[in-house]
Amino acid sequence: MSDALESLNGLIVPLAGQPLLLPNVAVAELVGYRLSQPATQGPDWFLGWATWRDQKVPLIDPERLLGQTPTLSATIQPRTLVLNALGGRPGLNFIGLRVWSIPRSRKVIRGEIEPAGEASLFITQPVTLAGGSEVLLIPDLLAMEKALSEAGVLRG
Repeated sequence: MSDALESLNGLIVPLAGQPLLLPNVAVAELVGYRLSQPATQGPDWFLGWATWRDQKVPLIDPERLLGQTPTLSATIQPRTLVLNALGGRPGLNFIGLRVWSIPRSRKVIRGEIEPAGEASLFITQPVTLAGGSEVLLIPDLLAMEKALSEAGVLRG
């Protein structure tokens, strides 16, 4: 069996509560945090718009979206983790997540990923890796895109 089917390169994205586990292919780039247009409407987890590579990218606070206590720091500069949009919605090619730490790379080997709970809104699966105790959340990126669309913040 090929290595591509046996392992996946991932990123562990630290959050205030439980961290996210994302495949590398979902991530376009990690850039400095620049909120070019703050939100004037929408849910509290929608921060507004960032400009990235001459495109408007909706910016989400993943901690608020997931119901975690948001990280607010006067000493740590946030960053924007730009994700590839998957849902094929017109005008939505990328989503930005405000993060407060640099994600760390992790190769995930088939068989070392264990379910650690039930799916929930915006979470496909909580998991642990190789018998570790840290629970990582695999986000439902399509549900995030749908929530942005349903909140009406993508119009205009």
